[in-house]
Amino acid sequence: MKQPNVTMYGSTTCGDTTRARALLDSQNILYEYKDVDDDPAYNDYIADLNGGKRVMPTLRIDNQTFVNPSESDLLEAIKQASEDLT
Repeated sequence: MKQPNVTMYGSTTCGDTTRARALLDSQNILYEYKDVDDDPAYNDYIADLNGGKRVMPTLRIDNQTFVNPSESDLLEAIKQASEDLT
């Protein structure tokens, strides 16, 4: 199975970000992590994706945006994106 391009924008102090990262790590899903604490410019990018709201985590999976998805929604989005690659 091919893996989709996954980028997560979040903060190490955000419980929802920590939860999403732990889920991806436990499933051995590769992703790029962009920490808003390290680069505050990501805050503007997140807000642009979310209608002016800074919600974390915000994930981009093959050019689709997912805002603080539940664990099941996140896994389903990755599964669907993987199937689209085949």
